[in-house]
Amino acid sequence: MKFHDFKDTSHIFIDLQPSRASKQHIPPDFRLPLCEACFRFRQMASVEDQYQKAWQLCQEESQNDPDSEPYKSKYAAREIFEELKSRLSKQLDEDDVDDESSSFSEEGVDGVGLTRARMAAVMYHLGVIAVETEEFSTGEEYLNNSLIIVGDEDGISAGVSSAEVEEAQVVTAAILGDSDSLLSNSSKTASISPIAISPTTIALTISCHNQLGILWSNRGLYSTARHHLDRADALYIEYQQKSSKLPRSIHSLFSTCSEKGAEDKSGVPALEKLHTLTYYYLAQVYGHLGAPDRSAWYCHSTLQRQLASKDYDPLEWSINAATLSQFYQGKEKFRVARHLLASASKVLAGHEAEMNTAEAESEDAAHKQEKYNQCKADVARCWGRYCLVLLQVSCDRVLPDDSTQQAASQDQQGEDDSLDTQLEFLQLEVSDLESEVSGTTVQEFDEARQLFLAGLRWLTEARQHYTLEDHASDHVSITQEMSHLYKALAFFEPSEDRRCKMHKRRVDLLTVLIKELNPQYYLHVCRQIYYELAETYSAMMDNKLALLEGEQSRPTSQQTKKINTLATSSIQHFLHYLDSLKDKTTGEQPTTYPEDALRPALVAWFHLGCLWSKLITSEPVTKMQNVIQSLQNYKRIVEYCDRHPESQSVMAQELALSREMVQLLPLKVEQYRAMIH
Repeated sequence: MKFHDFKDTSHIFIDLQPSRASKQHIPPDFRLPLCEACFRFRQMASVEDQYQKAWQLCQEESQNDPDSEPYKSKYAAREIFEELKSRLSKQLDEDDVDDESSSFSEEGVDGVGLTRARMAAVMYHLGVIAVETEEFSTGEEYLNNSLIIVGDEDGISAGVSSAEVEEAQVVTAAILGDSDSLLSNSSKTASISPIAISPTTIALTISCHNQLGILWSNRGLYSTARHHLDRADALYIEYQQKSSKLPRSIHSLFSTCSEKGAEDKSGVPALEKLHTLTYYYLAQVYGHLGAPDRSAWYCHSTLQRQLASKDYDPLEWSINAATLSQFYQGKEKFRVARHLLASASKVLAGHEAEMNTAEAESEDAAHKQEKYNQCKADVARCWGRYCLVLLQVSCDRVLPDDSTQQAASQDQQGEDDSLDTQLEFLQLEVSDLESEVSGTTVQEFDEARQLFLAGLRWLTEARQHYTLEDHASDHVSITQEMSHLYKALAFFEPSEDRRCKMHKRRVDLLTVLIKELNPQYYLHVCRQIYYELAETYSAMMDNKLALLEGEQSRPTSQQTKKINTLATSSIQHFLHYLDSLKDKTTGEQPTTYPEDALRPALVAWFHLGCLWSKLITSEPVTKMQNVIQSLQNYKRIVEYCDRHPESQSVMAQELALSREMVQLLPLKVEQYRAMIH
């Protein structure tokens, strides 16, 4: 397909006889038999030079602006675009005087004159600069004017203009999240002018709506932003359905006459990239609007379009695909999550091959290698999390509570299968990578072990990059995930003894970690580790007690010592956690726990009540003391919940047991006291 039939010279040149209006603009030194087309060509070349200079200032030189003048180059570009606006405005006046039909008239090629299209493009660039320099009202005015020039007034009215409402209304709507109240028509049902979707203007019209989407997002009015982005989507679809000509990019509007003999092929990829940006912005907007499923769909579509166009950064694409997998695994769409991760690894491996074949270039190569290493570690970490979440969900599904839950699991599995074809990157062959791990929940220990080993391998790889010295928070988080992997695998282990050894590996991982962390700087993390260590020691103690019950014999002194050591270690770490919650001024437990610590703190007291009662001893005095300690911890829970009735729903089951223990344990204390005396 060709954009223009350039054999028809009427589309290129105007009448060779200059009009009266144009003659008066010819300088005295040039009053010779020149055609007006040549004179107009000189003007266009100058306009193009100005445009290219302004574009260079915005895209290249602005990257090097000093921190003291972050918008220096953009302001310089704005001055040039303002000059261009004045020149083009003057040119439009001349075109109105000149009644000859030409490619620069209002009814020129594709239904809009080149000069008018250029004016709209300049307005667009001025609007972009205003938005980027946080002059949103000015930017909105320029972008709306650009849309008016290209005939998309209905696209403006489909959203909301701050010129039509009071600024207070805009602010109030942003605070209340009720921007829909400011909207008029639907952006998709509003009529579309043929001029707005002509090959000359389609890229420009979509670009304006994309920028208005950004502008209204920055104002916090995401519904309005969505309407402009929906309009951009509708314009693209309408153009694809009704036009058979190649679109023009915005930059091609400023090419010289001598360059128009060849077909402009840059417009197609430019338009496709604009549509990809529309999807990218919609993904962000739907995320803010609280529609995560819709946001994820647009994220996936963005990745799909980037892959199809081969216009993407491999590292960014891999990270985005791996990050999106986290959403789908959270929704228990494990086949989709696995496919995204496999695709991320495939693209990353291809980039690694390119890096190995490319010539190393001093510090630039070192910087690229560092970015690659971090990306590889992040993708590996996402793989590790995938294995962990799949194991954890498998634990929940191994023994369903009833047939209804079993049926729900089967329906979920069927839904996963149906989503595969919809959310698959057909350009990538990743079946070999997908075969390394399961895409469904596991039920047997051997299946769980394979998943565990894969997850542990990936997390170990990620932790090698995120060292404790350079990336403390990430290192701690990855280590905790490794501990959770052991915990999930232990659920499937039938042997109590081997299960205890898995918990011991968790203790080893976390103990090394807690010794290296300063609670003054990592208090929140230290609390998490204290709590997990306490729970792990408690689980190990329960395993040892279960072994004793299976043997049906009295514990040996060595077994007693081991069980008591585990119980004491659990008690100590629960107390470490509770001590970290103490009021720094009084040194006492807070009268009211913060919401995020309420249940953990009360459950810690409940665990302490249980642990004290499980200590093994033959001395009546020690037994009585342990029961008293247990009673005091149960009393703490009852007294706190009585003082704070709102907390009772958080501890419903534990509170009921605690009340029962508060009634029974005093009798046991009296029994031991009687035995002593």
